[in-house]
Amino acid sequence: MTDAAAVGSKTRRVDGEAVAATLGAALRRLRKAQRLTLQQLASRCGLSQPFLSQLENGKAMPSLMALHNVAQALETTAHSLLQPQERLDISLVRHGEGETYQLVEGASVRFLTRGGSHLMEPNEVEFEPGTGTVNAGHEGEEVIYVLEGCLRMELEGSPPVELTPGDVYTYPATIPHTMAAAGSAGCRFLVVTSPPSF
Repeated sequence: MTDAAAVGSKTRRVDGEAVAATLGAALRRLRKAQRLTLQQLASRCGLSQPFLSQLENGKAMPSLMALHNVAQALETTAHSLLQPQERLDISLVRHGEGETYQLVEGASVRFLTRGGSHLMEPNEVEFEPGTGTVNAGHEGEEVIYVLEGCLRMELEGSPPVELTPGDVYTYPATIPHTMAAAGSAGCRFLVVTSPPSF
């Protein structure tokens, strides 16, 4: 992740170097608790063993999408790995507040809850023009609500759909899915997952 200008008055884009050491220690602790080698974890999450070694040693910071894949392989969530100390039943994130992470190149995600004990997980995602992600599927159900621009969604086995502001798309998250900004303006949308998976 890279340093970037803050979005809104209190929103802060997280500096990867500031959290890499803490994240690396958490990843190593979870991997060892599950008696996995780095190679076994690499096979589960689709990342290379050398890259995972760099992560565990605090020398690299993955995109949030890559961290999501590692977290799934370790039976946890990226949110829990990044904010392990917070366990709150009630959460308030006001407009302009919250932490923003790089999802993939050209995309950011803002966490809209604090704490790790919620039954659902809302996040605000912003795609620059031409940006998209591919997800192999995960547990639960997912809801997309488009705030700005046009989002192209494609669920494996179904025709693609284009969503514009106010459109809501609900689907089983177990179905592999692709989402991408359609048009030239990029897009911004909410994604709510239950149970939390990100």
